[in-house]
Amino acid sequence: MEFTAATRRQPDGDTAGEKEFLVRHGDGTPLLRRTFRGWGTMPPPLPPFAVLGERYALMRAVVLAKHSAAVALVGGPYAETLSVAAALAQRSWRFVSGQLLVFDLVEEQVVPCLLPLEARGRAAVRMRTAGLPEESLRSVPSALGGEMLLVRPECLGDVVPVDARIALPSLVRLCGTADDGVRMAPGEFVPQVWPVEAGAAFSTAPHYRLELSSGNGAEEAAGLIDAELTRK
Repeated sequence: MEFTAATRRQPDGDTAGEKEFLVRHGDGTPLLRRTFRGWGTMPPPLPPFAVLGERYALMRAVVLAKHSAAVALVGGPYAETLSVAAALAQRSWRFVSGQLLVFDLVEEQVVPCLLPLEARGRAAVRMRTAGLPEESLRSVPSALGGEMLLVRPECLGDVVPVDARIALPSLVRLCGTADDGVRMAPGEFVPQVWPVEAGAAFSTAPHYRLELSSGNGAEEAAGLIDAELTRK
C-alpha cells in the first residue's frame, strides 16, 4: 500500500492536492485506488481484505474461544464489550480477535486477528485504574469524540496461537438496559458484515441477546455466557 498526493483541477481552474491510498499487487499492478479522508472506526478497504473479499467476511466483534466453544461479542462503541471479554478471560476463555471477526468463507473457520481492544467512556476509565502495564495501553483520539484507549488482549488474558482455526462462533449482541439485571436469551439480529453479501455465512450461528446496565454486570454476564456455551 502507498499514499500519494493526487492533483485535482477545481471548477475555477485552480488545482488542489488530495491524499489517496493505492493498493498494488506484488508485481506492481494497481488493485485499488481510494481518496483518503482519515481513519475511521470501521474496517477500511485496506489489505489484505481489499483484495480478498471473496475469501473472507468481516464483522466488528471481540472473539474468544474455550475448548470447542467460541463467542463473538457484538456491540456499539460504548457497549460493555471489553468488560465482558475481560471477565470471560478470567474464566479460561482465550482471545481470538480484539476488534474484527475474520471468517474464512472457504474453510468456514475463524482466523485469529489479535488487534488491540477498544475502550471508551467508563470502560476506558476502568482500564486506566486496573493496574495494567502502561505499555499495554495506548490513548488515541476517537472519531466519535473524546479518548479511545487501545488495550492489548494478551494483557487481559491468554490468546490463541496465530495458526489456530476456530469454528463459527455464537453471536452475542450486548444491549443496554435501564435496570440492574443481567439477562441472556436467544434473540435474532442482523449483524453488520463486510462484504454485505457474505452475511449469509453467519445465518447458522446461534444468536443471543445479552442485556446489562453497566460494567458492574460484566462478571455475571460472563458467567451466563460461559454456562450456556460450554454446556452445549
